[in-house]
Amino acid sequence: MSPPAILHVTSLFGGGVDRHLRDILAGVPRPHLVWHAGAAGEAIEEPAGARFHALAAGAFSESRARLAAYLASHRVGLVHLHALVDAPRERAEWAARELGVPLVVTLHDVLFLDAGAFGRADPLAGDEGWLAKTSPLLRSAARVVAPSQWLATLAQERIPGLAVEVVPNGAPARVRESIAPREAFAAAKPGRVVALLGAIGPHKGADLVDDLAALLAPHGIALVVVGYLDRQLFPGWRVPASLFVHGAFEEGRAPGLLRGYGASLVLLPHAMPESFSYALSDAWAAGIPVLAASGGAIAERIRSHGGGWLVPDPADAESITREIVSLVGGDRDADRARVQSELDEPDEARVPTVLAMTRSLEALYARYGIDPAAKADTDPRALEALVAKSLDGNLFRAELARLCDEMAQTLAALEATKERAAAFESEARGWIAKLEADVAAVQADLRAANEARDGLAKEADILRLNKEALGRLPSPIRRLLLKLAFDARR
Repeated sequence: MSPPAILHVTSLFGGGVDRHLRDILAGVPRPHLVWHAGAAGEAIEEPAGARFHALAAGAFSESRARLAAYLASHRVGLVHLHALVDAPRERAEWAARELGVPLVVTLHDVLFLDAGAFGRADPLAGDEGWLAKTSPLLRSAARVVAPSQWLATLAQERIPGLAVEVVPNGAPARVRESIAPREAFAAAKPGRVVALLGAIGPHKGADLVDDLAALLAPHGIALVVVGYLDRQLFPGWRVPASLFVHGAFEEGRAPGLLRGYGASLVLLPHAMPESFSYALSDAWAAGIPVLAASGGAIAERIRSHGGGWLVPDPADAESITREIVSLVGGDRDADRARVQSELDEPDEARVPTVLAMTRSLEALYARYGIDPAAKADTDPRALEALVAKSLDGNLFRAELARLCDEMAQTLAALEATKERAAAFESEARGWIAKLEADVAAVQADLRAANEARDGLAKEADILRLNKEALGRLPSPIRRLLLKLAFDARR
């Protein structure tokens, strides 16, 4: 008999959490279900069949018996919660209690402290009301997992007595392939490149990017965003020869793109302390050193394993620029090259592998998961009545809004391109008309020159014939004629 299934409960549109989850689904050899829950809507995913069931509004609050029957029919033996915001937390807690199975929680970020932490001036301050919601669930969980010792320690400090197991997120240990950059970049490739990686919003230093590009440009260093900015989603030069945006890319291509763009350094100027950082792992997997902010798990990993440097706190555009200029072509360039050479060899302590992560989680699932007793009244079709008759737009509203923003920016860029093309066409037509006139004038001058040359050739022939005729005359007559001609010129 196959092992019992794991029910993963997460929020919608998870970013790095989704990458982590997809690695578990691919690497842990047992059945899985994924319950995506959010305020706008929810869906249950069956990864083995690549099926998504979008739930009708109110399904969780009004039809819990059917949901429990559906989960029981899949032999769920453990619930794994990946997000502590209200909707996922409530569903995970209910499912574990209803099915009588253990609950495991992974802390992927600092949102267990405060649901609004990403928007706070001090994201680690915490909110007592929010902690009163999350702490009891974490204390009751069979196991709490964190991807870094930094996050585990933070959780234990804020929730005394909480046991937290560290299972680092997996990533490729070393990637040697290079993926070609976009043509617009390759056509005007700068001398030196510093890269930023991922979706760069305010909490990842987006407010510094434009200033950094302006300060680095005089030193011949360009910034390349392998990903996109909150203020530019579409690919292209944001500032010619100074700031380039690659745009969104497929999962797993980050190290190859960093190598393809020729990055000498990866900059991680995160304002929000990171709990692990896939971006750091991808930079190291590409063999590229990093320069990072001095807080969170990124700083902890650099202090433990080398592979980069920390910007003095507090960091601003000027101090970061000084560090970059020193490391990239400056007085510390040799040190950067040395660190880059050290990164050339794989190190599973520095960049934990996906295999190591999934083995650790499989051991955890085997330790805490149970084989639920099959209930006589379970019905594998129990979910059918709860599936939305038509796909609820609310479920994907956030994603649609993002796509609409991208479309708006793309269309704006297209209109700007059209305007530049029209201006170029108008200017080109003027130049074409001038060139045509110049060519016509040159052709006229050439025809006149040819006519003059022909006339001179005819005169030269006549003179040559006259000379020959004069040469045949007797010498006295020839001297007389030459004297008469000479006298005539006086």
